[in-house]
Formats: sequence, structure tokens, C-alpha cells
Amino acid sequence: MKFLVALDTGSDLFWVPCDCSNCTSTDDSTLYDSDFALSIYNFNGSSTGKKITCTNTFCSHRSNCLDAFSRCPYSVSYLSSETSTSGVLVEDVLQLETDDTDEKFVDAYVIFGCGQVQTGSFLDVAAPNGLFGLGFEKISVPSVLSQQAYIPNSFSMCFGRDGVGRINFGDKGSVDQEETPFHLNPLQ
Repeated sequence: MKFLVALDTGSDLFWVPCDCSNCTSTDDSTLYDSDFALSIYNFNGSSTGKKITCTNTFCSHRSNCLDAFSRCPYSVSYLSSETSTSGVLVEDVLQLETDDTDEKFVDAYVIFGCGQVQTGSFLDVAAPNGLFGLGFEKISVPSVLSQQAYIPNSFSMCFGRDGVGRINFGDKGSVDQEETPFHLNPLQ
């Protein structure tokens, strides 16, 4: 499955719509690209998907668990007015393509949100088919890929004026591209 997700350096969780009770419509993909069909992740249809229970170290909402072996819930509120996502955490394969002379696909297991409920601007166009959090916490995909020794803990993004671009995990980009530093403490 392919997903058209928003990239967000201000949050950590990667989530996609799944088992939806309140998600954005996948019927009108003409807003984004007529050749790209928006998807809903089907955990039960995945042969590689795994449930994340409340005993998992990535489960940060244990107080909302019925017992230690229930599925781990998540809930994230964003700065945009009344915009949030909630659901349960799952683990599944994220297929990545290497960027070298011998291009190949790499299957990496990552934990992400099975987004059952979205609110606010997520129901419009803010995150067409989910959100890819690129923050510094251990649950972010760049951190997970680094923990699994696939890549160094870095990424670069490069976009043209038309909005088309690429994200590279594990490198610092080309020497001729411009840089924008991250400020770890926004209050300074």
C-alpha cells in the first residue's frame, strides 16, 4: 500500500488512517494527484502487522489501558485548532528504497499509529492520508531506523518550488543544498 502523508518535523508519530470511525475521505484524491489513490491501512489484512500492547516501551498512554495486554492507545493533539488523531499503535513493515548505485528495497519494522479518529484540519487537506512525524523522540521513524542500525540518525529533505521533492534517511544531503537548523528548545 502507498500513502500520501504530510511530513512534520514538529511531531514524532507516524500515523495513517485505519479502522476509521472518523477519518478524511479517501474518495476524492483529485485534490492531490489524480494518479494516486488514497489508502486506508488494513491491520487485519496485513500478514506482517503486529499489535502493540500496553507493556511495550513505546506505549506512552498506559494510564488509558484496561490491562497490561490490551492494545496500546495513542492520542496526539496538534497546534492547529482542534486538530488531533487517536487510535492504537501497531507494528508493520515500512518498505524503503535505497539510494545508491545498487538500488534495492529494505523492509523495516516500525511502530506507527492506526489512526481511527481524526479531527480538525485533518478532515480537510492538512494530512491527506496520514502524517509522518520526523521529531526527535524514539518512536519517530528516523530514530527507529537508527536504533535498528539501518541508517545514521539523520535525514534530509529537498523540495523544489513546485513542492515535489524527496526525503533521504541516514544522510545529510548534498553539499550544494541549503540547510535549516533545528532548534531543540524553541523557548531559547
